[in-house]
Amino acid sequence: MNEDKLLEEVKLFVFGRLEDTEQDSLIRLAITESIERILSKLNDYSEEEILAIPSSLTFVVRDVAIKRFNRLNSEGSSSDSEEGRSFVWERYLDEYETTLRRVAQGQHYTGKGRARFI
Repeated sequence: MNEDKLLEEVKLFVFGRLEDTEQDSLIRLAITESIERILSKLNDYSEEEILAIPSSLTFVVRDVAIKRFNRLNSEGSSSDSEEGRSFVWERYLDEYETTLRRVAQGQHYTGKGRARFI
C-alpha cells in the first residue's frame, strides 16, 4: 500500500490542494491508525492472520483516514456542532463491515448465514 499516495489523496479530499504540508504528520498518523484498525477487523473475521491490507481495500483506508482526521479534537464524541452545522459520527468501520468480512473470508459475504450439508 502506497502511503505517500494515500497522503496525497487524503489531503485532496480534506483541503482540496496538496501544497499545504503543515498537517502531513497528523494525516500520516490517521492513515497508520486506519491501517491498524482495518487489519484488526480483518483478523477478527479471518481464520489465518492477515498481515497486510489488500490493495482492493485502499479506498477503505483512505475513507477511514479522512473520517479519523476530521474527528480530531472530538474523540469520544458521537456528535458535534459548530457554527450552525452539526455532525453525527458512526464508528469508523461500520459501513465497511460486510466488505471487510467478505475480504477476510475470501468470499462474497451477503450478511446471511451459511448451511453445510454433510
